[in-house]
Amino acid sequence: MNRKYALLTLVLLSSCTHTPPLPKYDKVPLFTMTDSNGQPFSSTALQNKVWVADFIYTTCPAACPMMSARMKVVHKDIAGLSDVRIVSFSVDPKDTPSALKAFGSRYGGATPDWIFLTGSPETVHHIAFDIFHAGDILGKIEHSTKFILVDRQGYIRGYYSSLAAEGDTESDEHAIPELLKDLQTLRKE
Repeated sequence: MNRKYALLTLVLLSSCTHTPPLPKYDKVPLFTMTDSNGQPFSSTALQNKVWVADFIYTTCPAACPMMSARMKVVHKDIAGLSDVRIVSFSVDPKDTPSALKAFGSRYGGATPDWIFLTGSPETVHHIAFDIFHAGDILGKIEHSTKFILVDRQGYIRGYYSSLAAEGDTESDEHAIPELLKDLQTLRKE
């Protein structure tokens, strides 16, 4: 009899899964940059929205086109969701709004829900290096290939691989679905 209860308890406990809350990293401060239409963009437009950020530049010879192709998958998945945005920050202050618009358009971006931004070297450095810990533009341009999830209150909640490490298809295969799952979780918070 005790074995039956032990087995039943084990089955019931194993069927209950609790997903731990997503971590909370730095809060993204208010910022103003220039969008791909040459207009000022205030981060207040992102308040009460869940958003995915990445760091690219239009003359990038390697990772950026691959990252943007992957972000296109995310963009298709969030189509029609009024409370979700994608923000691609250029880490090259020389990227003009028209260059960003042309680059974004190749991937289905530079739209109201996928925003491409540029700014002064100081602003770009502050956002990329100090806030997102995803790049540096002082000296040579360096940036992370991570997609970064931000909640409605402006807190960074996760970093996701946009590209597989050489020879590693496992992490790449699961990163985008994990990002999309976590994005939906944040939409419910």
